[in-house]
Amino acid sequence: MIKVDIFRKNGNITKFEMDGHAEYSDGDDIVCASASSVAFACLNGIEKVINAQFGYETGDGHLLFVLPDDLDKPMQDKVNILTETFFLYIRELESQYPAHVSVTELEV
Repeated sequence: MIKVDIFRKNGNITKFEMDGHAEYSDGDDIVCASASSVAFACLNGIEKVINAQFGYETGDGHLLFVLPDDLDKPMQDKVNILTETFFLYIRELESQYPAHVSVTELEV
């Protein structure tokens, strides 16, 4: 199962962590591929389109993303568009594949 923890501060997503594999199928796993694709699309947009700096770690079945605390409001607003899009997509995956994706939200 893919477990996604979403961390919010003042309503904004400041960090997310994805761990595990969906194990939806033995072959090409569309659920795992979907979750990975939307996460990396979000991170690439933040880094290469918005030009915001952030920290991340990747590994087999693992992605950790952390935004800095000092983003100015215009940059934060742009980042929010991408992170909220990621959140909506991953929640939709969870609703369609509840045995394979679990999302938790935490206010920090």
